[in-house]
This record gives sequence, structure tokens and C-alpha cells, in this order.
Amino acid sequence: MDQERERLRAAIVEQHGTIHRFCRRNQHLNRPTVYLVLNGKYPGNMERQVKKIRMALSGEDKSESVFKAIKSKACCICSKKGECHQCDKLFRSQANAVMKIFSD
Repeated sequence: MDQERERLRAAIVEQHGTIHRFCRRNQHLNRPTVYLVLNGKYPGNMERQVKKIRMALSGEDKSESVFKAIKSKACCICSKKGECHQCDKLFRSQANAVMKIFSD
């Protein structure tokens, strides 16, 4: 497991320059958790957290960014004001469709 974490750390640094920058670009990940996992001190389910980090590193979590972009643009032109999640299901399916196009 130590070698796996070291390879993960190296991949993060190679792609993003620093672990801090990686965490800033993947705000759905908890920064302290990422550091604890990479240092081998995470007290919870280490494998699950490694998987989340790998997914973020490989870009599999980009659908969340696409979802937020779609929602942001659509909500700007919507007549409803304030926090609303009425169309989130539609926006998520649109984000997944966009991600499918780019993954083929």
C-alpha cells in the first residue's frame, strides 16, 4: 500500500505540480483527507479514499464540474430566484451525456 500511495502522490505532482493545487482543483475532495491518505494516516476506509483520489486524478469526476457549469448558466436565465434544486436531475443527466460524448 505504501508504494501505491507513493505512485499516487507522484501522479498528482506530475499532473498538478503540487498536492495543494490538486485539492484546489478538486474541491469535492476534502484536503485534510487527501493529505492523511497520502501520508498513510487516514483512520477510515483507506481504499475508498484512494479510489476517490484516483477518480479525480483521472478526470472521472469532471461530470460534477460540467453539472455546475450547466446549472450556473441555466439558473442565470431562470425566473426563480434563490437556492433551487428543482432541475438538478435534468442538469445531472445533461452533464452525464456530455461526459459520455467526450469519453468515447
